[in-house]
Amino acid sequence: MLTRRAALKTTAGMAVTSALAGCLGTGGGEGVSFHRNTKRPISSTTRFDAARFAGRWTIRGEMVHPGDVPTFGSVVFHASGAGISGLEIHAMKRGGEGLLERYDTTQPAPGRIVVGRAPFDTQYWVLWVDDDYRTAAIGTPSGSFGWIIDRERSGGEDRVKAARDVLAFNGYDMSRLETR
Repeated sequence: MLTRRAALKTTAGMAVTSALAGCLGTGGGEGVSFHRNTKRPISSTTRFDAARFAGRWTIRGEMVHPGDVPTFGSVVFHASGAGISGLEIHAMKRGGEGLLERYDTTQPAPGRIVVGRAPFDTQYWVLWVDDDYRTAAIGTPSGSFGWIIDRERSGGEDRVKAARDVLAFNGYDMSRLETR
């Protein structure tokens, strides 16, 4: 015989499991759909220099879900002797651009920047950066995120196109890329 307490525990457990499955997705079933086909291999650039990558970048392209509005702000990467050690995300606010979020990071490998601690960490991979560190494509192995960043707000269309091509090559759904 099922007691009321046991029934509540079972119901609560099923609700948590359903909520987690909905948030995390199943990679092909129902739930949150990410921006990348995770069956496609993904790789970060091995030609990465944290000191050259550090500084302010303008977000020129951003993966968004249908109906969402891109941030189109900027991101600042901070470097230390251990690589990229922090990042700040700035967004447009009334009266100009303002700090939205700040994170401490680690860099376990070239072109791989980690925010948070396992098992809740997010790995941001620099998929490509041009030779002069003016334009880059950044993504996540899960496909939850994708950016094209550039040192300038405009220009460099050839480099932005190259970054788009890299995202597509790494399995990103280009219909979700919003650019400026």
